[in-house]
Amino acid sequence: MSHEAPPLASPAAAPAAEQPLVDNKLVLWWFAQSMFGMVIGPTLGLLASFKLDDPDFMRNVEWLQFGRLRIAHVNYVIFAAFTPAMFGLMCHAIPRLTGRPLVGIRAAWAAMAIFGLALAVGLPCLLLGYIQPIEAGELPMVVDALVTVVFVLMTGVVLATVAKRKEKKLYVSLWYWIAAFIWTDVNYLLGVIGLNYVAKGTTSAAMHGFYLHNVVGLWITPAGVGAAYYMLPVATRTTLFSHRLSLIGFWALAFFYPMNGVHHYIYSPIADWAQTIAIASSMMLILPVWAFCANMWGTMRGQWSRFAGPGTFVLKFTMFGAVWYLITCFQGPTEALRDMQALTHFGDYNVGHAHSAVFAVFVIWAIAAGYLCVPRAAGRELWSAKLSTWTYWFEIFGFAIMFFVLTVAGLQQGAMLQNGQVPWIDTVDALRPLWVVRTFGGTLMDVGMAFFAINMAMTAKRARAAQPMTSPSSAPAAAY
Repeated sequence: MSHEAPPLASPAAAPAAEQPLVDNKLVLWWFAQSMFGMVIGPTLGLLASFKLDDPDFMRNVEWLQFGRLRIAHVNYVIFAAFTPAMFGLMCHAIPRLTGRPLVGIRAAWAAMAIFGLALAVGLPCLLLGYIQPIEAGELPMVVDALVTVVFVLMTGVVLATVAKRKEKKLYVSLWYWIAAFIWTDVNYLLGVIGLNYVAKGTTSAAMHGFYLHNVVGLWITPAGVGAAYYMLPVATRTTLFSHRLSLIGFWALAFFYPMNGVHHYIYSPIADWAQTIAIASSMMLILPVWAFCANMWGTMRGQWSRFAGPGTFVLKFTMFGAVWYLITCFQGPTEALRDMQALTHFGDYNVGHAHSAVFAVFVIWAIAAGYLCVPRAAGRELWSAKLSTWTYWFEIFGFAIMFFVLTVAGLQQGAMLQNGQVPWIDTVDALRPLWVVRTFGGTLMDVGMAFFAINMAMTAKRARAAQPMTSPSSAPAAAY
């Protein structure tokens, strides 16, 4: 196997003092936005869960009804919790991977400010009902325009920096991040703007499936996988197990993911051949996932004692996400099969899968990115290891409860619906006790997220200054 570590940029190789290698203030501002999303997004989801348990909860507060809460929850987990954390990690990592400061740092600052404005305006718009009828694209057009500008600016910054890099090798994280920006620029414009001008019916549904699934597949997945490929070697201070395996995963993702959006519409009027292609390409996604997981486990050879040691929270959360990535991406392809769709399509099984992908994998990796970047950018030690430990276990147990309950509930409801003699409302009544347990698990998850946000804020403001790295053995960690 070929082995590769992220290129090291020596601190001594940084440019002149007036332009440091990494703009740490920019990194901290991105993570400040992410902390906002880490609290607001899950809180909206918890309120929506309470509404399922008791439909009369807040029944007279129009802007906190389930439909609006659910829409705001999805958008703010994706765009306010995950996305700014990835931007912050990229602003931290890309200068280290390329050996030079970000090209167009003012554009990166402008993107951060515009994105903050979009998040501030978008939330009240969604809760007040000013939406577009596009799943995961419900933000009003004016907010979508701001988000589009942000992605275009960040795409320019990343591409220009990579083009002018001093480090000749293109580490695999850069492959994934470059692709994530280019793909998302196209997909976001196609989804939130282009869908408004497509004839309604099967064509619109197929394009919507393309957009919706590729928000996950062409933005969240390559951004998150690139992050994991950066964080694991840094956390273990070892080389990546196989650069070749990572590129096999990259090209498999690029080839198969764009074709599987129609698997959201199995048994629909969309052409049967398109559904079959979507199912086949969904099954083939097992390849990039297994390539990634083999790389993670190969990199961890001889490193498990470090994982079990105290304070290794970047490593703990990175591997937590990797385990759920394997689980999620076995569940997802099999879920696309026709017989499985007939059982699960209209139930909570899909909800459990969506949370497994977006939260248990990618938001968990966003948390790992916070533990990596915020203390380094602030020049401080982590404020509370105990609070980090509580976050870790709350997320593990809280999500395990939620995922198990939603999976069981989905299978139970699907089986009941396949019996044509059972009224739909009877399936809802049968699931209510399970929904209460789901809310308990979600509450644990949200408390853990709040602990994380508090820990990051206190690390940036109140923690002890980090000790300078002086020994030769610690220089690589400082350079990262």
